[in-house]
Order: sequence, then structure tokens, then C-alpha cells
Amino acid sequence: MIRTIVIAALFLCHFFGIAQEQKLYLFISADSLKQGVKDQNGRVIIPDDHPAAGYWSDGELIADTIIDFYGMPVNQHFAFDSLQAAYTGNTTFDRKGNVLYHPFLFDNGADYIREGARRFVDIKSRKMGLVHPYGKILIPAQYDFISPVESGYVRVYNGVKRKIEAGGEHWSIIPDPLKKYETFVLNKDGKRVDGRETSTPDAPVSLWQDSLYYPSYYAAADEKEQKLLLRIAQDPDVQELFAEDNAAYSIIERPSREFPYYVIGCAKQFAPSYILIDREGALYHFDYYKPKMPLKAYLASNKGI
Repeated sequence: MIRTIVIAALFLCHFFGIAQEQKLYLFISADSLKQGVKDQNGRVIIPDDHPAAGYWSDGELIADTIIDFYGMPVNQHFAFDSLQAAYTGNTTFDRKGNVLYHPFLFDNGADYIREGARRFVDIKSRKMGLVHPYGKILIPAQYDFISPVESGYVRVYNGVKRKIEAGGEHWSIIPDPLKKYETFVLNKDGKRVDGRETSTPDAPVSLWQDSLYYPSYYAAADEKEQKLLLRIAQDPDVQELFAEDNAAYSIIERPSREFPYYVIGCAKQFAPSYILIDREGALYHFDYYKPKMPLKAYLASNKGI
């Protein structure tokens, strides 16, 4: 119950601008090796425990709603061995300096946000789970490895280890002969779903991970949502934003008391941009990192970039 209240408060801060009233600035240690965050009054919000990564310069204003830093706070440690599939070297903070989670290390950085979720690692159990970018646990960290989200689904694995490919840059997962191997598919709610070999009206979604067919996780719930998606598909500003994705639009998140917006995105493709729709039907650009911006203003400010 307490965790639910905390998560609700975080959402309110992110989406109604409470946290944004506080100005945050990056600061770099005297030896230029570490970085942290201070507020406008000079109070340390995130200590300079983290390697200076070069994304921000000393004194730069940080507008991000969540902050990904390399490394761990001094009071936290992650024990890693080269055979372990679940690995993290990052920490995600909210704007108050609270540790939200440790994102899975992917492509030399924090795991990407896909379809409103990202993978994370529990540094004590060294298991992987799925988390909303703002800290709500979607799938508990109970697995040796989890695939990226695809159309609202992930494939989870236990009894696997990491195999380093020739050259040392890339790796894959393989069954660990010393452990019991299992793998299956979960949706973003953590519910196990079994695929079918052929497409049917109630299981039309094919996943590249296994070439089986699954129910449409993002299916419109009613006629109102169908009309909403049709409007989005026909909107010229939305078409401009997603011009390179060439994928169907999906409802990634629905409005709630804490989060009064629809989140629209392109499922099954890596699309870092999303559309927010408020109760009045206004459209905003959104990416889970920056505060929302009216869509037309966002497109105008990014012309030629």
C-alpha cells in the first residue's frame, strides 16, 4: 500500500510539474572524474559518486524527469561475473535524488525505454525484471534474462548464462548445464501467455522471438479508443513525427487518476517518441525523459535537426 502511494506521488510530480519547479544542475568534481546533481540553492541532490560521462557539462541545467547515471551510489554494489546474463552498471534517479532502479546495461548504456517499459536488474538477487520508466515494477526481478519488449510481450529465461562471441564485443545467452533451463512469454502485466502456431482473429500478433501468434496486447478497448487511434493515424503532425517508423499506432498507456493521459506509440519498433493526449484531446510530444511539449511546438523547434 505504501509503495502504491509513493509511485502515485511520483507520477503526479512528473506529469503536473511539481518536480519541475525545482531547478537541477549537473556538477563535476574537482578532479573532473565524478559527477552529481545540485539544486538551485546548491543543495546536493545526487552526490558525485558517478563517473563523469560527458552527456552534460558542469553547471548545465537538467530538465529530465528521470536521471540515468553510470555507476552505483557509494552504499550500493553489484557483484558481476562474466557468465552472468543480468548485468547493470547504471542507476536511475528521480528528481529528488531517490534511486528508482538499476536499468539493465545494454549497448554500453542504460536499457532503452520501449513501449513504456525497460528492463532492470535487482542488484541483490542479480535477477532481471521489467519496470515502468518512473519506477513502478511491472514484472518482478525473478529471471536470469528478459528479452526487449515487443508488442506488449517479453520472453523470460531462467537457467541461462552469457556467452561472449568472437572478438569480445557481442554476446548471447545459452542454457547453463548446471541449472534448470526454462523459457516462456509474459505480457507487460506479468501474466504468462502461450503462443499459437497459426494466426487467428483473437491471436493475430506474431513475435520475432518465436514466430508464434499472440493476442493483441494493445487492442483498442472500445469504439472510443478505435476512433482515437483513427484520428491519430490521420493527424498530419503525428505522421510527421513518426514518418520513419511506418508502423501501426498503439495505446501504450491509458489515463488514470495519477496519469490523466493516453500514451500513443508504435509497438514492435524502437520509437523513442510518443504522443500524449489529454482529456481535452490536445496532443503533446513525450519521451518519458523530458516534460511534455505541445506537439506542434515540438515539431517547430526540431525543424532541420
